[in-house]
Amino acid sequence: MNCTEIESRTDCEIVYIHGAVVSDLAKFLVPSVPWVWILGHRPNRYMQWWDATVPLNAKGTDFVGSVRGLCLDLQLPTADFLSLAADFDDHGLVLIQSNCRMPDTLSLDLVPESQQNGVLIQNGATLKMYLPHAIETAQVQSFTKGHLATIIGT
Repeated sequence: MNCTEIESRTDCEIVYIHGAVVSDLAKFLVPSVPWVWILGHRPNRYMQWWDATVPLNAKGTDFVGSVRGLCLDLQLPTADFLSLAADFDDHGLVLIQSNCRMPDTLSLDLVPESQQNGVLIQNGATLKMYLPHAIETAQVQSFTKGHLATIIGT
């Protein structure tokens, strides 16, 4: 794994992983931490029309047809994400792992960046990953001191 030295900050530790894909980053997740929240996932990496089935509402009405620019947040058990991680390898990713489900009303876009880690920690977050694109440099933040060193072996 091609990575930087671990940076220690007040509220977290950070490491940068070069040339990463999502399945490489999956090893940083703790299987016993039950929840994964994926923010702003785009199933199609390209801005183009493609055929898909998507819900029109929470009542279960589906639309079958051409869609473009589809973007969604996903919240799922860690074990489910780990079984799907390779399916995200062609994509970028913003992922939060936490001890509890994230509240319906929490939108990180509405939280100033300087306060985001504190809000995540208050809501049970243990890990945050950011990969802008596949085969790019990823940032992995752990809110548990020492966790990153156990994964990268330093």
